[in-house]
Amino acid sequence: MRTVPCFLLPLVASLFLVGAGCAGTPRENKAGLPGFPVQVTDDAGRQVTVPSPPERIVSLAPSITEILFALGLEAQVVGVTDVCDYPPAAKQKEKIGSFVNPSLEKIVALKPDLVLAADINQKVVARLERLNVPAIVLKPRDVDGVLSNITLVGRATGRERQAADLVRELRARIDAVVSKVAQLPVTARPKVYYEVWYEPLCTAGPGTFIDDVIRLAGGVNVAADAPQSWPQYSLEVLLRKNPDVMLHSYGHDDTVHQTAEDIARRPGWSGLNFVRHRRIYVIDADLITRPGPRLVKAVEEVAQMLHPEVFVKGKASVAPAA
Repeated sequence: MRTVPCFLLPLVASLFLVGAGCAGTPRENKAGLPGFPVQVTDDAGRQVTVPSPPERIVSLAPSITEILFALGLEAQVVGVTDVCDYPPAAKQKEKIGSFVNPSLEKIVALKPDLVLAADINQKVVARLERLNVPAIVLKPRDVDGVLSNITLVGRATGRERQAADLVRELRARIDAVVSKVAQLPVTARPKVYYEVWYEPLCTAGPGTFIDDVIRLAGGVNVAADAPQSWPQYSLEVLLRKNPDVMLHSYGHDDTVHQTAEDIARRPGWSGLNFVRHRRIYVIDADLITRPGPRLVKAVEEVAQMLHPEVFVKGKASVAPAA
């Protein structure tokens, strides 16, 4: 397996996430329509004014594309990144470059009246501002932040009712999981290790969506006490913490193939609880690392894996007993 510096792993995991238009491009002013112009405060603390319901939206992140499609804005989306692959219809949209390095020229050529960006895109956002292209930065920190972003996008696009309906549905699904977990004794909450990478060992700590998903699903993230969001672990630390459950997302791309059996056979791992009790599970990386509507599905699937006696058992890859 290739060695990847741990500080790059949030990026790896994420791949596994106002004016009247472009400068010099005249655009019909529809200000005065009900609810518009609208002003929002984005996650970068910027005040952004959207003068009229956007008709040409560019998304700079897979999670944002998923939000837009979930709000029924497929027809308004004119550009997405190379890794925007859900829903499948997103693959048919014009590509503006990579998530990490979108092309400003391609974005501007699409004549957007709204660009929705991730925190990693702030340099592009600054250049769009100078071109009078309205751009909103989204940077949710947890599941609640994702729901707030859906509300924000709904307000900025004139889809407040659809956003409220979607948030209500997602909140009800989260509450259904949390209410069942709340009935379990603290001792029934398994210690969970999510492996981001193997060489070196790297896991998800505080301030990550993975940490929040584990908590909501009724688990205890063994790295919740780490001093950083993506800590490196030694085998000694992992053995000392001795998690009851291991989660991973290997097999969801073309670069890494680690089966549960491969993991169970790693040198020195045979005494770990999750190996001895056959509790190694795989979850789609796109569910648990993209801050979009499907993050709630990750909560449901992880809850099924951690508490099969309470929830209907989900799809899992389980290692044989050592």
